[in-house]
Amino acid sequence: MPIRTYIFKVDLLESRDPQISRTFSIPASWTFQKLHAAIQHVFLWQNEHLHVFTFQIPIGGGTNKVVSIQDTDMMGRDDEEGPDDIVLDEKTVKLKDIWDDSGRYHRDVTNNGTLGGCFYEYDFGDAWEHEITLLAVGTSDIKEVSVLEVSGCAPLENSHGVLGWEGLKRAFADPNPNDVSLEARRLSWLVSPLGGAFHPAIAPTIEQLNAPGLFDRRFRQIRKGIL
Repeated sequence: MPIRTYIFKVDLLESRDPQISRTFSIPASWTFQKLHAAIQHVFLWQNEHLHVFTFQIPIGGGTNKVVSIQDTDMMGRDDEEGPDDIVLDEKTVKLKDIWDDSGRYHRDVTNNGTLGGCFYEYDFGDAWEHEITLLAVGTSDIKEVSVLEVSGCAPLENSHGVLGWEGLKRAFADPNPNDVSLEARRLSWLVSPLGGAFHPAIAPTIEQLNAPGLFDRRFRQIRKGIL
């Protein structure tokens, strides 16, 4: 029986040559914890760091109300949060609670009918900021993540942000690599889930990311905290 789905495009901000993004379909009834797992999966992140979803809702005077959706077991309340800010638990908030017009938190993330921008930050040290855009609402017989489009190879874990990632790309592109570049390549092959097949100029294929059962295994590992 077909289920209600959302099609999201997730862009890794500040990435370039090419812009790194993933477009995928996901059940509307899933929680933000599973959206976190889906983003980890499609970008080949390894769930080694904290993360948070935020909605930035302009409320006038150059200020935003912030709605944070996070793993409340791992993260406490920030002292810098404003009096209008809201913190929700990603394990209980469903995607349809936000994006459906009748969702229980829809009014919290809108102002005058306009939905606030949605962002996902992963690894507060490297500060990988992703922007999440809802492209379409539909139905599907596929009841898990279904990757529709892939652009660019996502950075490796602990690659020291955008500048570090650009440096690693140069190390792989160098036709006459020095010892530093060769060591960077070797370490990348050890770190990447793709192993020796990793190359920052080669994105994973849709078929690789949609391999049967792959997302379910990753989600079970994320829930156990072993990935």
